[in-house]
Amino acid sequence: FSHTEISMAHTLRVIGKDATVRFAATELKRYLRKATGKTIMAADSAAATFTIGLCEALGMQAPRGLSAVDDWVRVKESDSGYILTGANPRSVLFAVYRYLEACGCRWLRPGRTGEIIPKLRSPRIRGIDIDEQPDHPYRTICIEGSCSVGHVTGMIDWLTKKGMNGYFIQFHQGSHFFEGWYSHAANPALEKEPYDIEAITRKVVGEITKRGLVFERMGHGWTCIPLGLPGEGWVKETPKLTSAQTRLLAKVNGKRELHEGVALNTNLCYSNASVRRTMAKSVTRYARENPEVDVVHLWLADGSNNNCECSNCRKMRLSDWYVELLNDVDAALDKAGMDTRIVFLIYVDLLWPPQKRRIKNQGRFILMFAPITRSYVSAFAQAAGTDMKIKPYRRNKLQFPKSAAENVAYMREWSKAFDGDGFDFDYHAIWACFSDLAQVTISRTLYDDIRGLNDIGLHGLNSCQVQRQWFPHSLMMNVMAEALWNKKRSFKSIVDHTFSDAFGRSSAKVASFFVEMSRLAKPFFECVYIPKLDARRQATSLRNIPKMQAAVAAVEPLAKRQVTAQTGTVGQSWKYLVYYLKIMKLLLPAYEAYLQAAPDIKEKFDIVFDYLHRHESILHPVLDVEMVSRVIGRRLFEAQRVATNSED
Repeated sequence: FSHTEISMAHTLRVIGKDATVRFAATELKRYLRKATGKTIMAADSAAATFTIGLCEALGMQAPRGLSAVDDWVRVKESDSGYILTGANPRSVLFAVYRYLEACGCRWLRPGRTGEIIPKLRSPRIRGIDIDEQPDHPYRTICIEGSCSVGHVTGMIDWLTKKGMNGYFIQFHQGSHFFEGWYSHAANPALEKEPYDIEAITRKVVGEITKRGLVFERMGHGWTCIPLGLPGEGWVKETPKLTSAQTRLLAKVNGKRELHEGVALNTNLCYSNASVRRTMAKSVTRYARENPEVDVVHLWLADGSNNNCECSNCRKMRLSDWYVELLNDVDAALDKAGMDTRIVFLIYVDLLWPPQKRRIKNQGRFILMFAPITRSYVSAFAQAAGTDMKIKPYRRNKLQFPKSAAENVAYMREWSKAFDGDGFDFDYHAIWACFSDLAQVTISRTLYDDIRGLNDIGLHGLNSCQVQRQWFPHSLMMNVMAEALWNKKRSFKSIVDHTFSDAFGRSSAKVASFFVEMSRLAKPFFECVYIPKLDARRQATSLRNIPKMQAAVAAVEPLAKRQVTAQTGTVGQSWKYLVYYLKIMKLLLPAYEAYLQAAPDIKEKFDIVFDYLHRHESILHPVLDVEMVSRVIGRRLFEAQRVATNSED
């Protein structure tokens, strides 16, 4: 390293009793002991090698204009060593990790097999000076996919080390996502495991609070509470509702009933004041009983074109009734003397902004823009300068925007009704990431999206994503964390260090390989048959498949040599690359069959699914096999439908 190492006895002074600051001190001692083999002793002296604490406790001034939740990191050299501080306890922890990174530590993936710890003669290295505020205040991961408690706590640990500052548990416990893992219902090769959701929740919440992260909770499910039904997942059910409960449901096509049998997808009759009153009381009670939650998400039902058509509800747009509900919630919280912040959702039917109502106390609310129907071929940044119009609002007959530019048009319309804070709630790392397993194309879209957030009035990202997103490499996650912190950092610099850290001296060859694989896969990144056959992309894709197979064959000898030659974290990266090559050797023939709508398409995709299932016990720390199988399986379904229609 370019810094100078100083060899001597070393001590650590911790100012204050905050649990997160104390945890930061523990992390510093733990990693420096790994790096040096030496123990850093506690000290009360101002001459300690390291002093850790909040900036005000150390007599240091934070930058002006910071809010209570804004982060600021300061690593400052002193006569005796270093001061590691920040604007809040979480920022102090960030300062520790930034110092360790400057010493050569790297966190490629969660867990010990993802860490690179340098060998140092001394824990004190001169020449480090860090004084930074992140460019975006909202840097959050949301639970999705199938996951174990270890997957989630690993994610929480990793995101903190990379400077992200929040974690969002959808619903109260997120039991739907844990059930997906422990039941192993999607993998016949694995047996069901018992689990205790209460114990899991306590563990996850404990890891969030220990790090001082912004803790977000709930989302969909509030509409189930007035019905007395559970709202923890998308489960079909046939409950016997009373006439009083039925009156609360949205009237769709002349009927008040659960939407397609799923309570979570069922909207209510929001013109009914008792519905809004019940929901407002529920939110207030929840905030009071869960004081560890910093931000409560208040969403309506999931799904689309499923809203009440009664004569009263028709008097205003859905978003107007939503604003009415938000104002009721604000009044209830205000009466209870609570300053809990509320996230409201701009999503599918709610993309159309209100016409008759306005949010009264805009400081309490945070806008969440969730463009779930968007394409990931283009980014928000590419919408700059466009002047697209939103489509007409026709209740329950809405057509949703596809391109990034179209979605931005709806966001701009909403900004006329709400000028408060907001962030992007997006899906790069749940579905689109598996449309191209090389993941360079989607990583670049993510990078450009983050760079363009401020241009559309947003201030960060809450990534709705699988909790295991480090296969075949960590580029996408590094792009997310590093661009959210510093939007001026170049995409190339993130690519270069990501592959250098993971693959060592041969990193340039590996990076070039993945760039080429993503370039060749781009013509079939999106469906070629929907909404209608794109013959040009189909033909290009068929020409590219053999080129991709040749690229796999060309890099395979290098990967096999390096698996034998490398050890530790770098060796593990090469092992994952070898598994990627094996998967692609099976998947490319399946994609070729997809592009041809060949009669043996199912057999070829089944070979891929079987391989993934049999190797999930090895790949599960870095790859959500259930989700990747589901995304890949959509291509099978798409081609089978085309073949069936052609026969008809």
